[in-house]
Amino acid sequence: MRHRIAGNRMNMPEPRRRSARRNLMIGLIRYDRIQTTEARARAIRAEAEKLIDVAVKGHAAAQKYLASVVSDQEKASQLLAFARRGRFSLNAAVASNEDRAVQLKAPLTEKGRKFLEDKLKERREELLKIIANEDEAEKALQAAYDAMVIELRARRLILRTLPDELVVKKMFEELAPRYAGRPGGYTRITKLGKRKGDASDIAQIALV
Repeated sequence: MRHRIAGNRMNMPEPRRRSARRNLMIGLIRYDRIQTTEARARAIRAEAEKLIDVAVKGHAAAQKYLASVVSDQEKASQLLAFARRGRFSLNAAVASNEDRAVQLKAPLTEKGRKFLEDKLKERREELLKIIANEDEAEKALQAAYDAMVIELRARRLILRTLPDELVVKKMFEELAPRYAGRPGGYTRITKLGKRKGDASDIAQIALV
């Protein structure tokens, strides 16, 4: 029976083939273009475009959700940048040493407590500069965290295939905005002639 042999086999054993496909896709996304044999370029094209499509749709879904709460695009971008620096709430306060003991945390010195209080105060002022109303600011910040969760699901789907954080980061921060609204067709294959030695067909696969 012909199970598990669909698609381009690239003339190598399965574990090596999976590794080669992964490395070719990582190189394509990292450098925007790579040269390889035409057969290998065609073998990775469909999967690479599928992964880029996951990033584009995940990024768009996150942006759409945040826009439903914060209509101002500039404020939405500032909120996302603020949210990516860690969890925060306007109601946050530094716990007393008694409460920290219950939580099995080490007690704070006066200097350490002042440092944390100043940090909370600084973040509070930064958030209220973006949105002055406290209730609206808290609601908008929660929407930014929820948007990050939506995008995180898409990131995890891609990381299963491409376990490279820098490549996935580029897909969401650079490629997803670039291809927003584009219905596929993210790559182009250009034939480059024959390779010296074995006369294999050489091609360049590039992100459009």
